[in-house]
Amino acid sequence: MPLSSIGGHFRTAMVKFFTVGKYRSHNRKDRRFELPRLSLVMAGKSFQTYDWSLGGFRVRDFTGRPPVGEVLKVTELSYDPSHRQAVNCKATVTRIILGKNQVAFSFKELDEAAFSFLEAASIHRLSILSSNA
Repeated sequence: MPLSSIGGHFRTAMVKFFTVGKYRSHNRKDRRFELPRLSLVMAGKSFQTYDWSLGGFRVRDFTGRPPVGEVLKVTELSYDPSHRQAVNCKATVTRIILGKNQVAFSFKELDEAAFSFLEAASIHRLSILSSNA
């Protein structure tokens, strides 16, 4: 059956599930960082970030791929055991990176505690880089 004959509803559902195949750079307002590696609790599960910014993040080892557009609640951010912050944020699935088991999210809502934590993590990143130089 040719793709052109597939119903619009089914096609829309498949696009939401399989959106974007390979990772590619995007025009970003906020630069993404790999360090410090953030941990977060989202939808009650712990994840390690691949990279992050004030605008969003990518996580690895995300099983049960959520559909693009799904909104999940982020309740904790950390970059080491002594730097943990309870937060109340929402993140939207923006794309699934096939072959890498990664899911990209953008922050839909970023509370004051999360914003302050991510700013502090950005400053901590600079100390990591300067000590590695």
